[in-house]
Amino acid sequence: MFRSNQPLGSKGSRLGKRGHLDTTLTQVGEIQATNVGNSLKNLQIDGIFASDLKRAFSTAEAIRRSCKERPIPLFTNPLMRERNFGLNNGKPRSQIHEFIAETKSNHMGCQMWRNCQGECSHQIFWRALNFFFDLCEFAVNQPTKPTPDFPSIGSLEKIADTPPLPVLLPLRQPPVSQAFASSPHHLRNERLSSFPDDISHENLDYAGHFVLVSHGQWIREFNHILYALSERSLGFPAQCQMIAVLENCQFNQFGVVAHCKQLAARATLLRAAFESALEAAKNCRCHPCPYKLSHLADRLPIDAVCYHARVDAHTVKGPTTTAPAVETVEGKPVASAGSGTETLFFAREDDEYAGLPMAR
Repeated sequence: MFRSNQPLGSKGSRLGKRGHLDTTLTQVGEIQATNVGNSLKNLQIDGIFASDLKRAFSTAEAIRRSCKERPIPLFTNPLMRERNFGLNNGKPRSQIHEFIAETKSNHMGCQMWRNCQGECSHQIFWRALNFFFDLCEFAVNQPTKPTPDFPSIGSLEKIADTPPLPVLLPLRQPPVSQAFASSPHHLRNERLSSFPDDISHENLDYAGHFVLVSHGQWIREFNHILYALSERSLGFPAQCQMIAVLENCQFNQFGVVAHCKQLAARATLLRAAFESALEAAKNCRCHPCPYKLSHLADRLPIDAVCYHARVDAHTVKGPTTTAPAVETVEGKPVASAGSGTETLFFAREDDEYAGLPMAR
């Protein structure tokens, strides 16, 4: 999951937020995109999905160009666009901050966003969730792929005739196929899961390794789905549900297991609930925001492992030629994912968009 690289007009708070403005990359952004591609060229990539805005598509194209040994399909999707600020697109951050504060103090705050032709925070969450449903449906309909090499934790042994695990080094978490069978005490919660207790590569179909290229708040909402709405999760940084947006060109890497039939049924239920809420909202101006459906998405039938969080392309160590061992220390739990570079935590809606300071 990559954030698009530096676009024109991104420096300083005076120029405001780009949102749906279709800006191109700066020269620095082009260099960043090439570095991203070089960091991934040794991994097996089965598909790249990008926002259809130029700054994200250009980043995705650079990644594809760097992987010269094999053709990689590239898809654009408007569901992956940055939040639409409507009439506030391109305005100074200070003005956007004032508008956000006003919407937060008003019980019709979501409608205020739509009145200015923009999106409330619930709308961008709904777009990210719909994309996730579509991505899982796409993956399950792909031809069967060879299961990557999932060695035992700490083992360097390579299984013959299998592709390497497509995870960047160093690997500090057990692969998703082992995480919930071998490390139950590391789980985010103790709720019962609909998945079998022993998840391993023997009883999983491998769907593929996909690269997603999108924008600041959209990525944050997507991260929120994997961490806060999954049945089980491992390795996510503390307070991940409130983590500030990635900086330009930073990325996260996740492993996800999905129970496809249950997930498809949940998607159908949520989409029907949304259509019903949208129709009700048309007939009643005082109706709650029809996009506020996160309570119906709780406990999605997925398990998620965070391998890397907030990583810069230049920090990736070397090519992946064999499946790496998980780094463990005797008597201590598996290290939490994270590059050590964090920004200050703010409210989920208005951190980057308010022009608030960031600190390392």
